[in-house]
Amino acid sequence: MVNQEIYDKIKTWFDGYVNSFSTENKELEQNIEIIRDHSYRVVGLIEEFVEQANLSESDFLLAKITALLHDIGRFNQLIVHGTFADTDKINHSAIGILLLTEQESITNTLSEETKSILIECIRFHNLREIPKSVNERSLPILLVLRDADRLDNLELMAEYYSEHKSGFNKRLELELADNTNISKKVHQSIMEEKVVDSKHILGLSDFKLQQMSWIFDFQFKRSFQIASEKTYLKRMYECLPKKDIVIDMYRQMKIYMENQL
Repeated sequence: MVNQEIYDKIKTWFDGYVNSFSTENKELEQNIEIIRDHSYRVVGLIEEFVEQANLSESDFLLAKITALLHDIGRFNQLIVHGTFADTDKINHSAIGILLLTEQESITNTLSEETKSILIECIRFHNLREIPKSVNERSLPILLVLRDADRLDNLELMAEYYSEHKSGFNKRLELELADNTNISKKVHQSIMEEKVVDSKHILGLSDFKLQQMSWIFDFQFKRSFQIASEKTYLKRMYECLPKKDIVIDMYRQMKIYMENQL
């Protein structure tokens, strides 16, 4: 069982860990703040899904812990490797899992089952599809985490694209080239109402469309309501090249989301 005391202890550790990355490099400091603030906003969003996901008080607190720690590997990925781009060798989920398994101050407060759920949620939180092998106990928490994470990322990136020219924060853009080309695979995925696979992203426009395509994997009606209220699709669309192919994809996503409300 997870209680408030355990959550508070892990939160204190998280704050101390983040503060250990203090740097005079303004760009790095800005990105550290982005990861930290994103993590806390995802924690806040968890509450939006408690009722629909039918989470117990203990699982609600565990979901908040997974939200707080889901991107814990991003700090090392940024400072040590200088990137937010995941590869087979530099993957923020794998980095985070390794870190947490070495932190006795965290692991000692959790049962073996709870640790297993936490690790599984971090491992699968940003995959295009959830593996069928996922633990039955992990699934409700994982679904809540994925929706909350994607909602806040949509808010973060919609605001970023609206306020800044490309290249302002290259790490946030995964160092992708800003061009008007759209991958045929990206177009195909969206017209088939599927989340875009990262391997098909060839430039920044594709990346924006992938983020918009996350709506196809939302699990809760509340996610569609929030995305609609915050006009995420429209805000992202306004930052894309106005080509027929883009207009078609935007229309497809709008219709899909409207049908879920």
